[in-house]
Amino acid sequence: MPYNTSVNIIPIIPNWLRSTMLIAIVLLATVSLAQPAPSSPVSVPASRQADRIAIITIEGAIDAITAMSVGRRISEAEAGGYNAIVFEINSPGGGVGAVLDITNRIKSSSITNTIAWVNTDAYSGGAIIALACHEIISSSPAAMGDAFPVIMTTVTQGNKTRGGLRGLTPDERTKILPPLLADVTDSARRNGYDEYLVQAIVIDGIELWQIENNATGQRYAINESEYRTIFGEDAPRGMPLIAQVTGGRPTGVTDEAASSSDPNPDPESETEADADAKETDKLPAQFTPPPADPNDTTSFRPASDTLDDVVREFNDLERELELTLESQSARPIFTASDKNRYTAIAYITDGSAPIVMREQQLIDLGFSSGIITDDAALMAFMGATAMDRADESWSEGLVRFMTSLPVRGLLIAIFLIAMFVELITPGTGIGGTVAVLTLIAMIAPPAMIGLAGWWEIIAIIAGLLLLAIEAFVVPGFGVFGILGLVSLFAGILWSFIPAGSSLSSADTQQDLLGALVTIMLGSFSAGVVIWFISRNLERIPIFDKLILSAVSGVTQSDSQSIFSAMSHDDHTLCAGETGIATTDLRPAGQADINDKLVDVVAEFGYIEAGTPIRVTSVEAMRIVVDRVTSQSPEESPEESPEESSEESSNPENA
Repeated sequence: MPYNTSVNIIPIIPNWLRSTMLIAIVLLATVSLAQPAPSSPVSVPASRQADRIAIITIEGAIDAITAMSVGRRISEAEAGGYNAIVFEINSPGGGVGAVLDITNRIKSSSITNTIAWVNTDAYSGGAIIALACHEIISSSPAAMGDAFPVIMTTVTQGNKTRGGLRGLTPDERTKILPPLLADVTDSARRNGYDEYLVQAIVIDGIELWQIENNATGQRYAINESEYRTIFGEDAPRGMPLIAQVTGGRPTGVTDEAASSSDPNPDPESETEADADAKETDKLPAQFTPPPADPNDTTSFRPASDTLDDVVREFNDLERELELTLESQSARPIFTASDKNRYTAIAYITDGSAPIVMREQQLIDLGFSSGIITDDAALMAFMGATAMDRADESWSEGLVRFMTSLPVRGLLIAIFLIAMFVELITPGTGIGGTVAVLTLIAMIAPPAMIGLAGWWEIIAIIAGLLLLAIEAFVVPGFGVFGILGLVSLFAGILWSFIPAGSSLSSADTQQDLLGALVTIMLGSFSAGVVIWFISRNLERIPIFDKLILSAVSGVTQSDSQSIFSAMSHDDHTLCAGETGIATTDLRPAGQADINDKLVDVVAEFGYIEAGTPIRVTSVEAMRIVVDRVTSQSPEESPEESPEESSEESSNPENA
């Protein structure tokens, strides 16, 4: 009988080892099941996908420097071959002109794949910039909206005056709102945002409901008139999707009803801001725009009849070029036949204030494509393989610092002080050098950002030349001096104002007020320092070495201060007196006259040190001298009347 050579090894393995092996097998199976299956690549729409993306940050208040910086970074992204630009926005807003410059630059860029990343807030101008981008995403938390333009003002309550904000007057409203509404409407049409909702971001008084197309799922924001046309009934109200502002007044409440809500109004408690608000409500006579033409897809379509005055501006031929909308509207014209095609979804806003949307509301209302929390999620969202950040450069930060009002006021003070030092230290050139450098620091940064143009620079240079002619060529203080001061002041003043600004603009008027205050404070500060220097000229360590206080045997106590020499009440010097030039007169310098060291100005050309000089005139601000030559008849003094009478009465002289 053959033998079975197979051996059963299971009985040979100890029980403890079998238990350990069984536990290990179970653990391995558990870990294997816990591992996720290989993920498939996230599908990215072709319009969004980009291999290389550039992130341009917009942080803080938006001004002319921000606009210049963003324009530079967009150009660098275009030249660098990037496929998309992400504008990371965290801003409270800023100047209307700077904001519109940025939106125009975004829309005209050769890189059409633009995304606004609201991280974390995009208010006012920040919201308008976000709308200019092809797509919007946000962080969490995030907020976007309230682009209502306001004016800086002062509010007086009792004896206290403080800074504040006010709404727009009717004139300001029709000047400022149309360009903003034209820009956001154009952005909405380009990028697929709701036209009425973007208008509600810019201005209050727009009450909106949301409806949905039953077939396509497309949603629209509609006003009360459209709701009544579609559904044949009054629009329901309740708690709006976007909560109303506390104290706000819904559009459906009349002025009389709103005023009657306060049973005991106190007219004496009305502040300047309240008065401005009342003035804002006094809009021009009502203007009813013609019914919307389905075939006219480029005209501005107001979201509310509260924008009748704005529509009038859009129809004004004088503003046609400024407010022309080239993009076409895809918004339908609703009729009563649409009742069964649409379903009412929500009451969006009561119009008591410009809307502000949080991150989920941005998604629900069709603005945001999603929530992105970090750079890695952003790269995955766009299917990118490379990403670079482009922040504001240090030089742009320096320009921002140099163009701030406190710094410019300080530069004006230094410039005036340096000019004074040059007058009291002739020949050294120290004051003049400092004045020139200060003037460059005052003008170059504004010129870089479009605040100072060529004509401002020319006006400043012309002013300095006219003042130099008045000081060194033409005696007295006359036409050249006045024209020089006016030209210099106008050039410096207008360098605070952006190029192309209009005096009728509220922003320009505000900039002018700030410029005037800055120049006045700088000039006053310089006057205080100049007074201190003139009173302590001989005791200041630097100036006691720069001025000649002991030349040709004239002691410091005998020398005259600059103000003493320029004083109109100083009768110690008269025309015709002679002396010696102690320094070169080029044409300003110093001379020893009657054993006193005084500051003088050569009437013609250059006079070397040691040359005999004669006083030709003593004016309010200077002593004018000329060289004494051997041919000069003034070298031999005229005989006095007393000497002539003595000679005629003495027979020995006959």
